[in-house]
Formats: sequence, structure tokens, C-alpha cells
Amino acid sequence: SNCHPFYTGKQKIVDTAGRVDKFRRKYAAAGAK
Repeated sequence: SNCHPFYTGKQKIVDTAGRVDKFRRKYAAAGAK
């Protein structure tokens, strides 16, 4: 049931959180230098 709104929304939130975490780590690493 990939078409289920709750499932889709959950996946989107997880994906967004992963991107934000990746961006923060990259930004933190650049700031450390």
C-alpha cells in the first residue's frame, strides 16, 4: 500500500530529515575548518 497517504507522508518526512541531517553535517564540517 505505497499509495496510502500516511505511508507516503511518513516516507517524505524521513527522507527530508535525512537530507537535513546530511546538510547539517556538511555545514558543520565546513564550519569546523
